[in-house]
Amino acid sequence: MAGSGVFAEIIEGDVYMYYSDGEWKKSSSGKSVPIINPTTRKTHFQVQACSQEEVNKVIDAAKTAQKSWAKTPLWKRAELLHKAAAILKEHKAPIAECLVKEIAKPAKDAVTEVVRSGDLVSYCAEEGVRILGEGKFLVSDSFPGNERTKYCLTSKIPLGVVLAIPPFNYPVNLAVSKIAPALIAGNSIVLKPPTQGAVAALHMVHCFHLAGFPKGLISCVTGKGSEIGDFLTMHPGVNCWEIRRH
Repeated sequence: MAGSGVFAEIIEGDVYMYYSDGEWKKSSSGKSVPIINPTTRKTHFQVQACSQEEVNKVIDAAKTAQKSWAKTPLWKRAELLHKAAAILKEHKAPIAECLVKEIAKPAKDAVTEVVRSGDLVSYCAEEGVRILGEGKFLVSDSFPGNERTKYCLTSKIPLGVVLAIPPFNYPVNLAVSKIAPALIAGNSIVLKPPTQGAVAALHMVHCFHLAGFPKGLISCVTGKGSEIGDFLTMHPGVNCWEIRRH
């Protein structure tokens, strides 16, 4: 059941908390955002209405965590992603329940989305090791003015802090499609889920928390797009944006 069992720590009272610096927290704003069940047209969940100051703190923590994560061996990054994928699939039922209540997704399709998301995380881990484990060897006579007397070895490096804003129709799957590639490549991630789908996304993020990722590496802030969404997309501390609208 949503918000119970291993997910009990992500909710306090009737309001789900946001995730920052490895902890579940209440917003200092004292406000919450209601999530309407499309079927009943009544408030079913509530999430924190994070402030811009809290966003600033999240990005500062993400910057710090990313520096050490970039030095983490590739095999270790992949190991943690595989662990998160297994936990995600193990707890598919409560996450699927959130999808049904938040976006009226059919129960069978909701379970499929969660399982597919777990598979995608594992796929990114495997492909990340294959792609990032390679370098390119270049010679210097590929353009005029140079002879083949110099050699260059190139490799991919992390971008830094990645912002992910997925759409409401696949709030879990289109979130992990940004989170997993960013993490395997050595980046930190700040997730701003859609309002409708935020609770499912918070449950998904907790699976990454349970997998043991370093504090500050993964953050999830909730609130109105008009208050923190635009602020995030314009934030100078963000190095890469992954936003998809459906």
